Parts: sequence; C-alpha cells; structure tokens
Amino acid sequence: GGMPQPFDRVLRAGMSGNDVVIVQGMITRSPYVNVTGFVEGEYCNATVAAVTHFQNGNKIQADGVFGPDTAETLLKLHTDDAYVHGYGVNDTLSDGYVYLVRIDVHKDRNIEVNASLLIGTPLKEAMKFRVRLHGKSFAPNQFSNDGDTPTGLAAIDLNSPEPDARDYGPYPINRVVQGLEGNFKILSPNIRNGILIHTGEWPGWNPSENMPNSNGCIHGHPEDIRTLWKTLVSIGVKVRNNTFGKLPYRYTPQGLLSVQGIP
Repeated sequence: GGMPQPFDRVLRAGMSGNDVVIVQGMITRSPYVNVTGFVEGEYCNATVAAVTHFQNGNKIQADGVFGPDTAETLLKLHTDDAYVHGYGVNDTLSDGYVYLVRIDVHKDRNIEVNASLLIGTPLKEAMKFRVRLHGKSFAPNQFSNDGDTPTGLAAIDLNSPEPDARDYGPYPINRVVQGLEGNFKILSPNIRNGILIHTGEWPGWNPSENMPNSNGCIHGHPEDIRTLWKTLVSIGVKVRNNTFGKLPYRYTPQGLLSVQGIP
C-alpha cells in the first residue's frame, strides 16, 4: 500500500524535509525510542536509529527505513501528543503573555465544545464560547494540510481582520504564531501556518447549527469572536496589523492557546 497522509514518500537515510520533522517529533513519544541528537528535518543517523528501535519494539521488520507499515503504526500509536493544560483558573501566565484561550476537544471533532478565555493575575474566566476544531473531511489527521486543529500549546496574537469577511468574519482574528508544546510544537508555524481563531459570514448558516469545517482553524460564532476581540482590547491587548502568515512573525505574541485532547 501507499504511504498514509501526511507522508507521501518512503523516507530513508539522506533525505530531508518537513515530513522528516514530523517523524522526529512523533517517534520520540514511543517507549521503545530513547534517541537524542536529531538534526531537525534531516534523516540522519539518529533518525535511522530511532526508526529501527521503533520497528523492533512494534514487531515491524527493522530496517531503519520509514515505509508504509512503520508510518501507519506511528500514526496509530502516537498522533495523540498526551498534552495536558499547563495553566488554569488561579494560575499566573509567564513570559509576558496576558491571555489564554483554553479548549478541551474530543477525538470526534464533529462535537463542538466550549473554549474559555482566561485573563488577569491570577487567571479568571472572562468568557466561554462555542468552537469547532474540525478540519477538511479529506484530511485524515492533524499532521495533514487542512486537517484538524492541532492539540498542544501555542503562542497566539490578535491581528486585524482578514479581508475576506465571508470566510473569516469582519472582526480581528487570533493567529497561531509559534507552537510550544505537543503537536503544535511539531507543526507551527513551519509545517502548518495560518491557523486562526475566527468566524465567518457563512452562507445559509444560522447559530443554532454546527459551524462549517475549517482548514484547521478554530471556528467560533460571530458574536463570540466579536466579544473575544472587545474583551482583549479592554485589557490592553493590541490589534497587530495582520501579517497574513508572513514568516518570521514580526510582533511579540500576546496570548496563548492551549488545546487538550479528551476522549
């Protein structure tokens, strides 16, 4: 069989690319792999060793080559990053961050959930709002383009509205700037860039219905995304000129997004 998404080629010594970054980020979650010294994005000797240990431990023919069986097994066992929220009510944010959007999301992304906005020192819940973290149905996992919103911790920042109000809504959006933990750390911003918290003027949609699927963004109801923006500005968060995903990001991110997977 062919390689499962996000992989589109068999990987072996001497290759390089974002697909290697994903392998390196995931494979260290295996109890059979205790390897350091990866050259990021290079299928180096350490990567060969890690893949070989993973294959041995999981009873796959051990050749150090990342082929279909190894890829299927890695995705099945270690897509889940086991990330748990680092901050909650009554905690204090570090590193100058002034707000936290906190979400528990089910494996079944068709189930919409409540996000919490936490602000203040110590943190208090300022609002709860309904969100959808479901990517395109053709994208099977968080590592594929247009797949589900990743889990983990990321730095985010408030940006001026996207010009396309139909798809992104008329209000300022929150942009994922830098992954810090979990799957976000592997993916953002270099592999999956442009993950936003936004709404839309979705044709034919009404607020009693589930929201449409995204390309990996977090969708919220229009009035909630408006309230989120207003609340952030009221505590001194600046609306940055929208960077439209240009890297490197040119501002210091003001907030955090924490997404924990639950059953």
